[in-house]
Amino acid sequence: MIKLFRHIRQRLIADNRFSKYLLYAIGEIILVVIGILIALQINNLNEQRKQDNLEQDYLMALKQEFENNLEEVNRVIKLNTELLNSAHELATFTGPDIPSITEKKFAELFFGTVNAEVQYRPGSGVTNEILSSGKLSIFQNKELKNALATLDGLLLEIRFQEKEELSLIRYELIFMAYDNLSLRKMAHDAYGGLFGLDEGKFLDSNLQLLTSKKFDNRVSGFIFTAGYLGGRYKKMKKQIQEIIAIIDTQIK
Repeated sequence: MIKLFRHIRQRLIADNRFSKYLLYAIGEIILVVIGILIALQINNLNEQRKQDNLEQDYLMALKQEFENNLEEVNRVIKLNTELLNSAHELATFTGPDIPSITEKKFAELFFGTVNAEVQYRPGSGVTNEILSSGKLSIFQNKELKNALATLDGLLLEIRFQEKEELSLIRYELIFMAYDNLSLRKMAHDAYGGLFGLDEGKFLDSNLQLLTSKKFDNRVSGFIFTAGYLGGRYKKMKKQIQEIIAIIDTQIK
């Protein structure tokens, strides 16, 4: 093709037809420009295709990550609710007088309140990779980008409530039991010989702890904090569900 154009150009020059040569030269320039534009467009389409494929790969990975996180947040909501219910029932027996409750029931409610640490443990590998590598811009949906960018703020709030609030009160309740009760007897009352220990020789009643104002305050504080944390978990669940819904609209 280049040889053909060169041959035509040489003939026009040889025949001294300058005006026709000029028109030909302009036409040749236009063809070259068109060729360059077409090449650029093809290159842009290829790059866009790569970006679209990368976006789809990340969308699929994000969906799996957030579906797993939805299961995890449901787990902590269930656990937190169980602990909160035990604490609520335990609080009905605190007061200045020893209540009408069995040692076994008291032990079950106490351990039902403090026997597990509530901690939301989401998977974040894909999300962290997207945010730390600057790949957030590959997503076309603005709602998704905003939801991913703001997720960390809610997670930090949950972490603070878990570690600096609820966990602290939980350990204060446990240490009150260490200092004022026979935990060996209490464990035997609640679980029998499950841990290989009998009830021991300190057989005086553990119910006297229920008459302590400090104990009542800590149980109340546990209820306040667990209740607030439960609200944060539900907010996280809602945001996860919204992210999954957005992702579903973007997956092709």
